[in-house]
Amino acid sequence: TLHPMLAKYRVVFALVIILAIILAAGVAIFWARGFKPNFRDGKIERTGLIVATSVPTGAQVYLDDRLTSATDTNIAFLDPKTYKVKIAKDGYTTWQKDVEVRADLATEIKALLFPTAPQISPLTTTGAASPTLSPDNTKIAYGVAGDRGGLYVLTMTDRPLPFRQNAKLVAKNTANFDFTKATFLWGPDSKQLIARFGSITAPALANLLIDTEKDNQDPRDITASLNATLASWQDELNLRAQTLAITAPDEVKAATGEAKTSSQKETTVNQLNYFPTGLMFSPDEEKILYKDKQERYHVYDLKIKKDYTLPEFGDLINISWYPDSAHLVVAQNPPSGGLISIIETDGANIMTVFSGKFENGFVFAHPSGTRLITLTTLTQTEGSPPNLYSINLR
Repeated sequence: TLHPMLAKYRVVFALVIILAIILAAGVAIFWARGFKPNFRDGKIERTGLIVATSVPTGAQVYLDDRLTSATDTNIAFLDPKTYKVKIAKDGYTTWQKDVEVRADLATEIKALLFPTAPQISPLTTTGAASPTLSPDNTKIAYGVAGDRGGLYVLTMTDRPLPFRQNAKLVAKNTANFDFTKATFLWGPDSKQLIARFGSITAPALANLLIDTEKDNQDPRDITASLNATLASWQDELNLRAQTLAITAPDEVKAATGEAKTSSQKETTVNQLNYFPTGLMFSPDEEKILYKDKQERYHVYDLKIKKDYTLPEFGDLINISWYPDSAHLVVAQNPPSGGLISIIETDGANIMTVFSGKFENGFVFAHPSGTRLITLTTLTQTEGSPPNLYSINLR
């Protein structure tokens, strides 16, 4: 048996160890929650945390103009306040925003940076006449002249193979129908389209219905039943848009004004209305892009129930969703030349990714978000037809 004095010390020693463990655990918990001791004032201060990630990774993070860390690491023990945050990496656009840090909370930042001098590569080399994007943003229909001319449909996938290998000839040019002279009208299912020959302001001379999933077909002229086909397609578009619009608040629907009626849209003569409610939902359907009665663009965030007014863009010709639902693609055509930018949905961080000529406002993001697609002659010789080009963002 142990001496009584030794037994007593063993009990005391065990209690000390237990208390030390409890104290260490408490300190660890307080430390993990961001509590910071202030020895000068003799008190414990509550702090916040910034979790900053970027694409590409390894960008520098500046807080109030002081280099603090790199992205993809946590910045801890920050005094609760609003910080001027800048994320920068050589060769890429700079991300900047005022970010509020709150006590006991982690503030998440996801910065998407774009190359300042992106690689530009051709997707077509034989010309692309009247390229038209499908409603689901996954296909482009365009006409091609020459010996292998006709209607081509390019399916946008993220395969490692070259982009243009996905182009498919669905209908050849004939003596009567040259698809470089046609305009294209996609059906709601993004599988069928109508190639219209003749004036776009009057009934077309011919209207060929084409199944874009078939190769080298002999399309049929549906001019006699065109009105019924367009009315059926418009009804499908209306139903889809109205179903989505149920989630939009009344003030947003009212701000866009009244939707046009079928007769006002002139679907029997010219075009379909792909956004009959005036609401353009993001790919994840959690945000809405719309234009108010003063012609100002807004983004309404359904998740946090907040409306953002976007900056005014001079000479705006096109605005569309970027696939991540957190950015928009803006195409402008000022007198000095074309300008393509990507902007966050709250109106911050306007990042220019291309400056140069492009045709017909044809600019949009590839579904993968890795590149933008545009129509331009770029460095081609004068008089040559424009081609589709990829502006690589990764």
